[in-house]
Amino acid sequence: LLLISTGGFTTPKNKRIGSTYGSSSLTTTYASIQNFQDAFSKCKEDISKTCKVELGSSSLEGGRMGLIATANIKRGDVVLSMPYDDMICLTPAIARNIVYKGVLPDEYDAWTADNGLIALLILNEVAKASEEKKGISLPKRTESTQAFMKAWVELLPSLEECRKLHPILWSEADQEVLQSSSTKKIYKILDDIEEDAAWLTERIWSADRESFPEEVTLDGNTVPCFSEEGYKWAMALATSRSVFTDSSSRLIPFMDFANHDDKGREVEGGYMGTFGTTNGALLYARKDYKVGEEVMCSYGPKSAADYVLENGFCPTKALKTAISEVTFELDPEDKFYDDKMDILEFETYDQKPMDPIQSFDLISEPGRDGEPDAAMFQFLRLTELGESDAFLLESIFRQEVWGFMDLPVSEKNEEKVVGKIMDACSKSLDELASMPSGGPEMCKSLCEAETKALTKTIEYLKREKEALDLKEYYQERRLKSLGLDSEWVPEDGVIDPESTAGQTRLPGSGLDW
Repeated sequence: LLLISTGGFTTPKNKRIGSTYGSSSLTTTYASIQNFQDAFSKCKEDISKTCKVELGSSSLEGGRMGLIATANIKRGDVVLSMPYDDMICLTPAIARNIVYKGVLPDEYDAWTADNGLIALLILNEVAKASEEKKGISLPKRTESTQAFMKAWVELLPSLEECRKLHPILWSEADQEVLQSSSTKKIYKILDDIEEDAAWLTERIWSADRESFPEEVTLDGNTVPCFSEEGYKWAMALATSRSVFTDSSSRLIPFMDFANHDDKGREVEGGYMGTFGTTNGALLYARKDYKVGEEVMCSYGPKSAADYVLENGFCPTKALKTAISEVTFELDPEDKFYDDKMDILEFETYDQKPMDPIQSFDLISEPGRDGEPDAAMFQFLRLTELGESDAFLLESIFRQEVWGFMDLPVSEKNEEKVVGKIMDACSKSLDELASMPSGGPEMCKSLCEAETKALTKTIEYLKREKEALDLKEYYQERRLKSLGLDSEWVPEDGVIDPESTAGQTRLPGSGLDW
């Protein structure tokens, strides 16, 4: 038996947080790996354009599975290129427009978003690969391509393995620790999954159990399928194995076996083939590789919390840049709520309409002193606009007010904004300080990183608060733009209306405020 891994996990109790990570471990036989390789070789020319790797035992701790070089590779070479083939790629568009077309309503808008649609495709592949051969027989495939997909399904981590490896399926005790160790909440993710699963069960799955069985038999074992438990399992796989290329999330079988390296290159979208006209995903070499060496990629510039929640591990590089998240909402009881919502929906220039609930990252890294995102200040200046500043909400300013919020409006407004961010940071720090003892070691590292980000932000805001009287606000800027920012001192009581030399304004000049 070989202990191998298949795409984006590491044990949550692993005390070593190193620079490279693999996926969840899976006990399997050499025959299973060989079966996959044989299936891939039979459709290789159809589903890949360049392939200098094969599936094999990883060099990572634990004997994980990864992509092993079959030829000497130079830095910058294309290691693996695979077209966006509807027969094998799992994407939200394929879920909506091919596999679940006519099954899911056109207006279906899941809380789990694109990952939820990819999870539904995974469950369909599990059902089709099962001994019962259930599911929807789409997309249409050649016999060799379906054999390849079946072999891929058989190498996926089982539900029981994922219980130890992915936060979505951790024990309740470990999830409680994770909930308290980050400002990005695992409970919210679980609520979204459970709510979507309940809707799907009631509206789709229970109405057609012939196509959507709760359980199936896979390689002699009973596994959950179209049920809440099965959906959680599929969500763990979707979030850990998908890549984002060419404006879409995609799970690409075979390419998804690539393990993570902080120094690696991300899977990229691009063109391939003899004439360079075929669109697809490409994996480039970050260095020279010899035959037999493992080729890895980067899973992207994500925060430590995102790595934990999506992939089940936390690389060193992600911890060096401490990131915490704060969320703000336009108060529904605000007496100017309708005006502010109108601005967010229609007057944010070329941006998309903005939701009244916005989340922002607070970042602390070497060379950065904790300065918050300028977009957060802009949003909060609008939400806190009121009293003597409310005139900016008048219709005459409607198309300009969002731009005004890019700079300080008034000292009172700015003080409210700074106070609101500080209060949110302090509340988050209190929650992090209450993290239970025990649980996965990575939760402790995550908590420490987020605490640092929040603390640095508060320190920055304290300096900002002390310097509020030194800032230039809307009124001063407006006066300056109209040439009304200094006292009128007539020279010898005579003013030449045709001259601007030595004077900044004239009384009664009729300038528009």
